[in-house]
Amino acid sequence: MRIWLRITGGLLGAATIFLMIFANQLGLESFPTWGVRRSAILIAGILLLAISIFYQKDNFIGKTLHSADGRFYIALLVLNAGIFLIYVWFGSDGLWKSMHNETNYYDLQANAFAKGQLELEVEPAPALLAFTDVSLYEPENREGIPVLWDATFYKGKYYLYWGPTPALLLTPLKFFYKEDLGDKLLSLFFLTGTLFFLNLIILDLWRKCFSHIPRWAVLAAIAFAGLVNPMPYVMVEGRIYEAAIIAAQFFLVGGFYFLLSALEQPSLTGLSLAGLFFTLAIGARTPLAPGIGLLSIVMLVWAIQTQRQRLISVLAAFAIPLVLGAVAYASYNYARFDSFTEFGFRYQFTSYNLYKNLDKTLSLEYAPPNLYKTLFNPLEKRDAFPYIFPNRWAGPEWLTSYQPGMYLTFTENITGILIGSPFILFGLIALFKPRPALRWILLALACTVLGIFITLQTYFFIAMRYLLDIIPTLSLLAIIGFWHGFDAFKNKKAYTIIAIFFLSYTLALSMLISFSGNIELFKIHNNELVQQMTWTLNSIFK
Repeated sequence: MRIWLRITGGLLGAATIFLMIFANQLGLESFPTWGVRRSAILIAGILLLAISIFYQKDNFIGKTLHSADGRFYIALLVLNAGIFLIYVWFGSDGLWKSMHNETNYYDLQANAFAKGQLELEVEPAPALLAFTDVSLYEPENREGIPVLWDATFYKGKYYLYWGPTPALLLTPLKFFYKEDLGDKLLSLFFLTGTLFFLNLIILDLWRKCFSHIPRWAVLAAIAFAGLVNPMPYVMVEGRIYEAAIIAAQFFLVGGFYFLLSALEQPSLTGLSLAGLFFTLAIGARTPLAPGIGLLSIVMLVWAIQTQRQRLISVLAAFAIPLVLGAVAYASYNYARFDSFTEFGFRYQFTSYNLYKNLDKTLSLEYAPPNLYKTLFNPLEKRDAFPYIFPNRWAGPEWLTSYQPGMYLTFTENITGILIGSPFILFGLIALFKPRPALRWILLALACTVLGIFITLQTYFFIAMRYLLDIIPTLSLLAIIGFWHGFDAFKNKKAYTIIAIFFLSYTLALSMLISFSGNIELFKIHNNELVQQMTWTLNSIFK
């Protein structure tokens, strides 16, 4: 049987390699360049052929295939590869071969940094330079004048209000690579990096605190963390708006990876790396600052209670990167806008006169509709494919008529977390008789989520991409609760069935609304796919 399996696998691997290499000549591919799908199939063929040739029961391949741990890590690799391909599919609008970039703002900023300047190399229209007062920030006064949309314009130069961290990381590459790098490509890179750190945290928690939990529950946790809404949703547009949020999550989750290890076995290096990553997270997205501020208070209490003998060194290791980052960011602001606390929001070229109304963009008055949209905003049902769509607003009438300040009720689609991702509710189980070993971990995650969540509720509108500010850390709480539930409910089958149902619903709905919520973009870039899916599924369900 083994011999025939090796022969069959070798033939299939060789055939796959041949078909992919000569796909154009055989008429299987019309596109001249190699896309992600073709490359992935070729790699799979090479692996299959290599395993068939070199397999022995007592070598590395054999020991991997014949051990429970080996099969688990193979499944883990396949799962992550599948999640990555889902990101690519949504990012390429189902085309696989190319991703349409709407913005390349980080590339512009990186090019500026590489040339030793802060302002972008974008020439403003002469009509803009003709303004001598702040009236240019009134949208009506700029009508007909080309501008770099949503960029910041100050003293005749363009800047970005988005944090500089991603552009700083990109800068070394720009010394020898001059081609434009779109923000969607950076979104894919940082989203994949976030998935990588989520994997490390989940596996670490499993080994140290939940080693008795079955392996399938670990794979389920990683699938949830990687695919929960809006993880794939944000890849469809992948503009500067999404790229900034995704980059911040890469650093935030990376910071938690180092922090969680340091909380268990206190290490000055680990605490310093955590502080550095949290600093870079704020440097990518300033609304994370309140959450990281609450986290810092948790770290202070932790150090006082558990590290009194070396309190100063422990606190310094964590705090010094944050303090230096704050000083650097303030200096960066002053060099651009002559103010340590001005990030550039006031000088944006956008749909509103933020120079005049900046004080109205944040208010506790906006919390009621934002809370409803963040947690409960329902889905819209239609008769034709894809049947279920995210909605801009479907709140009760009394809340619809509630119009505080400059709040935008109908601005963008959003699906409430409890409507679209009910698996998140398992995070509540984590608070039920929590394990002592997880006390500080749970407190750190919960306070970070709380600080960011409250900040989001005070903004003058809420959007699907903003959910990503809290979802990765909230997902970790849900995963801890999910695993803790196996002990709390004594491995009852009913609990497992309910958990699988909630997980399946959450992942299926995430995939569906990632497509339906961006269907207009799919129609623009890949209308043939939309037509095929519409015809096929409408026929089936009719």
